[in-house]
Amino acid sequence: MLRNVQVTVLKNGATVVTAPDADAESVSVGIWVGVGGRHEKISQTGASHFLEHMLFKGTPKRSALAISQAIEGRGGYLNAFTQEESTCYYARLPYEYLRQAFDVLSDMYLNAAIKGDDFNRERDVILEEIKMYQDLPQHLVQEKLQEVMFKGHALGLPLSGDARSLRKMTREKLLRYKEQAYAPSATVFAFAGHLDHAACVACVEHAVGGARSANGLGFEKIDATVPQERLSLVQKEIAQVHAVVGFRVFGRHDDRRYALRVLNGLLGENMSSRLFQSVRERHGLCYSIQSSFQLFEETGVFAVSGGFDTQRAVAALKLTAKEIRRVIDEKVGARELKRTKDYLLGTFRLGLEGSGSQMMYIGESLLNYGRMVDPEETIAGLRAVTADDVRRVAEDVFEPSRLTLSLVVPNGQPEAEAEWLNSLSALEV
Repeated sequence: MLRNVQVTVLKNGATVVTAPDADAESVSVGIWVGVGGRHEKISQTGASHFLEHMLFKGTPKRSALAISQAIEGRGGYLNAFTQEESTCYYARLPYEYLRQAFDVLSDMYLNAAIKGDDFNRERDVILEEIKMYQDLPQHLVQEKLQEVMFKGHALGLPLSGDARSLRKMTREKLLRYKEQAYAPSATVFAFAGHLDHAACVACVEHAVGGARSANGLGFEKIDATVPQERLSLVQKEIAQVHAVVGFRVFGRHDDRRYALRVLNGLLGENMSSRLFQSVRERHGLCYSIQSSFQLFEETGVFAVSGGFDTQRAVAALKLTAKEIRRVIDEKVGARELKRTKDYLLGTFRLGLEGSGSQMMYIGESLLNYGRMVDPEETIAGLRAVTADDVRRVAEDVFEPSRLTLSLVVPNGQPEAEAEWLNSLSALEV
């Protein structure tokens, strides 16, 4: 499992990481740039995501169609995504086409043309994308949660931007943003599959070795001065109450992250979890309910989300709060703890099969931690978690002063704000 991972750092700070597998039929290539939504100023909201779109629109060497054909025409897959702290461009295809794949991705990374007509057309596309997300209550409720949980901070702004910021964006501003953000020292070039490390390093050296050394973009950290509101309530023409109970938590470097994984698995990660079995299976108050977490550099979010029947949404939230409280008040039994850890260890190991998953793991590891986090380190961390660890991290995470409730409800839903907040009173005990 991810044996023989090698890392090389070029003179200008660009990092190359490889995970070779001589038996693989594929190779996956990823360019990870350490820039995302939280690196943007208010006036730049959505710039990272906009830039991601524009890199697919062509270079002086290749049209948009030629970019896709170069990968898909060889049976491969090409895509990208933007997160709060990173942007990733990646491809997977038969291993003999590694050089061609990297040539395409590096051409996009270095030489995106960002032509005026393409810029204007893609801005309209993203505006429609934003409208689509606004029509999805399960997306909107999460977006509003982060907005009020990190009030006035870049982490609370939508990754896709908004109509105002996008209409003020110009081609020149986006080009300047790219020049500042896409620095070699802020970029990890990740390869996994049937490959040779030295050959991958040579590819990266040839493409970006001559690029100037720069620091990339920084971001404002979250501390106690960043306000967190208690409630977000939006009404829309929908048929369900969509709710997220969110908590502001610690960042990715905290040693409690392993206990947090176990807590999440125990509480709401799958159909065996407590919330699913209680709120859905035993009481029939919802179709979907789950917990999740996202850790950033120095902060994070733990969230319990669900879609509830309008007549019984308050009851569902009360039961949810009781289940959350039970993790604090009652130590988890040995059998349930073992079952949860076995599930997490199994999904983690299975999630590292295949060149695509391995490329994602090593790229994210180098970008987020500055080193290769050996999978055995994670496995050992999970195995070491005790029932007392779970209880302690639950006490820390489910602190009422760090709670935010986000709701998207049908027009005319009768409950007042105080009633919604009171539904979580079990957490105040």
